[in-house]
Amino acid sequence: MKIKILEDGSGLLDNKPFPSVGEEVELPAGLAISLINDKRAEAVAESAAETRETAATAAPEKRGPGRPRKST
Repeated sequence: MKIKILEDGSGLLDNKPFPSVGEEVELPAGLAISLINDKRAEAVAESAAETRETAATAAPEKRGPGRPRKST
């Protein structure tokens, strides 16, 4: 999966030095989605279908608080 780095990082990423801000890199899907969910990277869409797939995977739907508890 191709992503664009939004934040500086240190250390290694996929056994290579962490890319610079603005750099586009190809990473395994699990690692790429993890960086996207942490808001450290964004997906680079190569097609409309890929954009829909990434959006569905990267941003899970949040549920509301639910109904109140019963009083005993």
